[in-house]
Amino acid sequence: MSPDLADGPAPTSSGTDRDGSNGSRVHDSLVNVLGRRILGGEHKPGDMLPREDELCSAFGVSRTSLREAVKVLSAKGLIEARRRVGVRVRPRDDWSLLDPVVLSWHPGIQHDEELMAGLIEARRIFEPAAAELAARRASGADLAAIEAAFAAMTESVPDHFDRYCKADLAFHRAVIRASHNVVLKGMAGLMEAALNASFSVTNSFMERQARALAVHGRVLEAIRLRDTAGARQAMGRLLDLAAEDLHVDP
Repeated sequence: MSPDLADGPAPTSSGTDRDGSNGSRVHDSLVNVLGRRILGGEHKPGDMLPREDELCSAFGVSRTSLREAVKVLSAKGLIEARRRVGVRVRPRDDWSLLDPVVLSWHPGIQHDEELMAGLIEARRIFEPAAAELAARRASGADLAAIEAAFAAMTESVPDHFDRYCKADLAFHRAVIRASHNVVLKGMAGLMEAALNASFSVTNSFMERQARALAVHGRVLEAIRLRDTAGARQAMGRLLDLAAEDLHVDP
């Protein structure tokens, strides 16, 4: 990509691109395409992106939309733009892989063993602790939220996978919220990113979700009984099942 892409916004007299589309919509689409190319390995870490004029011509977009897309991808750690140098793909360690949008660009996440193992490992660190704290601190409203999510999961098995996934997210979110730990609550996005990645891999195995449902029930019961050790253990077992489903070593 030519250095001028890193030099700042290009002048424009319109909020639309060459096809007459709304500039924001075109820019969002371009962000998604470039994000998928990077996550998919078409543009590897260390690679320079094609020149600005090449991309504008290929996508039929203005320089303004292209540069706005570069800003978004830069903010997510995927690329860096430098004056008179151009735009380079950053090392994978710099990517915001816990951003749900970034994960959605990954075309082969089920084959990314390092990422899947890392997501499970991170959940093992904080979710059992969140369950333990929830057993100690959950209010009546917190418990009702966990119960409602579990009921929705139960109603979704075995025929409604999408509903089950939504309820599963709500269950884990409610447990973390019930911990009343401001730091753990800030990590809910990591949990959601990990679960969404898991769902993308296991969406054809509803029987596995049915198996996990019973363990979710044990988490709920331990929290209801203020059994801190039991809540931690049950959440740990739930993550064991997730690791088995994803073929991740313990």
